[in-house]
Amino acid sequence: MMRSLLNKGRGAALLTAAALLCGCSAIPDHIPSAGTQEGSAQATGEATEEAHYDEVPTKQYVIENTDFAVKLNAEGGSFEGNVRTDGEYDGKGYIVLDNGMKLQHIVTVPTSQHYRIAIAAHSYDGAVIRLRTVNETVGAFYVPAAESTEFTMFAVDNVYLASGPDILGFEVIKGSVALDYITVTNSSQVDREVYNVSGSCAGSTTAVSTLGLMKFFRDSYGTSVIVGQNVTPGSNSEIEALKKETGRSPAMRTGDLMFSTPEQYEKNQSYADEELRLALEWGRSGGIVSFNWHWYSPSAHSQYYADTSDFILGEAVTERDISMAGAEELASLRDSGLISDATIALVNDIDAVAEALKQFRAEGIPVVFQPIPDGDSSMYWWSGSAKNYKWLWKLMFDRMDKYHCLNNLIWVWNGSDSEYYPGDDYCDIIGQSFYENSSASFAGRFSALAGIPAEVPKALAVTACDRFPSPDYMRRDNAMWLWFSIGSGECIITTSGELSEKYNSWQSLHDAYNSEMCITLDELPDFQEYAFQE
Repeated sequence: MMRSLLNKGRGAALLTAAALLCGCSAIPDHIPSAGTQEGSAQATGEATEEAHYDEVPTKQYVIENTDFAVKLNAEGGSFEGNVRTDGEYDGKGYIVLDNGMKLQHIVTVPTSQHYRIAIAAHSYDGAVIRLRTVNETVGAFYVPAAESTEFTMFAVDNVYLASGPDILGFEVIKGSVALDYITVTNSSQVDREVYNVSGSCAGSTTAVSTLGLMKFFRDSYGTSVIVGQNVTPGSNSEIEALKKETGRSPAMRTGDLMFSTPEQYEKNQSYADEELRLALEWGRSGGIVSFNWHWYSPSAHSQYYADTSDFILGEAVTERDISMAGAEELASLRDSGLISDATIALVNDIDAVAEALKQFRAEGIPVVFQPIPDGDSSMYWWSGSAKNYKWLWKLMFDRMDKYHCLNNLIWVWNGSDSEYYPGDDYCDIIGQSFYENSSASFAGRFSALAGIPAEVPKALAVTACDRFPSPDYMRRDNAMWLWFSIGSGECIITTSGELSEKYNSWQSLHDAYNSEMCITLDELPDFQEYAFQE
């Protein structure tokens, strides 16, 4: 899952104002002014008064399934570097591509249908190879580090190719990789079985309105796609720009609780308070409330990036169940040397975020909760160790579910590696974020993620991206993500709050917001009532 990362060299003066999350870069470039926040409140109050536009039908694609298989030796394409002939290989040799190098190969397919594109590859240090067709980036190959020079097959499935010639492009975006050959074989759309998901929640108890939202998710999944939007914390600027241009508002507003922990709240109280106020207004107006939590570490160097935080999660991990422990018990355990100060600091932060979420519980507003994303990356202080990450997730879940009795949460785990998956009992939805500057459906990634849960299938959602996945492509590939949500800041608006076409053209926004397949704010039901519908 590749991202356009923030330039870490920004000065400390930016960290308070610019430490707000952005989808395209981890910190947004748009900071709301007082005037912007006032406008945000007005826009939220009018959320249910949507203009009505003619809905755009999805395009119909020719799909003619037929058997097909072809092998393309890598050295037969256009590439940078030389052909190597040491070791075992197919054809006349193999090629090695370093970071930034590309291979292009022409393939001619007999019919318009879906295909599986696989590579025979190996890498000593691990590599990521982006796959493109003539029109779109459609996926990526993740080649793990291996000492063996034996070539192993890695595939991207469910790739739609129109009949005739196409150019397959392979670009190394991380590491170095040896490529022997490529295979292209007939495949199919994503299997409809992936949409048979449960409408229940993982929490021990569930509020009626939350059950209604989860039921709505289940009923929508596989037939419609919910439109979401990440926002700069403390602002509705992204939503205002979209409403102005498309005539409609997203169904889901995703903010961030990054400033709700004690240390961050002291520094950023106005942003934290405004974020909660706007989210409450959104929920009262019938919109779906969602929160990320990019957790600033509870340490002297409070950051969420691994390379700037001094917090070591492993030092806080304990075998004791502290999810129900009060302050006195935690202090006693620390004084006895059974837990550390770092453990207590984590619990205190969880408790503070739980207090913020209780405001929504008090008003019967469900919250789609998306904490500590991308644990299977190396980006954040909570990432890098599956064991430690799952311990933290389960502590957070049990603390909020049982100790704080937050029965209004729908839990979203954002990741790709099944080793980091916390388990069916701790997760309701699996999220995925990708920044590929592509409107592809990423059907191959969709079908791969569908295999992560061990027993109970989970709905899959695009929690953040730079470009809208095309509704036409999602329908064509049967990769019907539960929702998609554009990143905040420069992904969608300029620094002055106007709509930006850097990633999404006006036409693509109009087509998505007015697609017959996409659900916007004006099309949402009352979730309290929906819970009782047959």
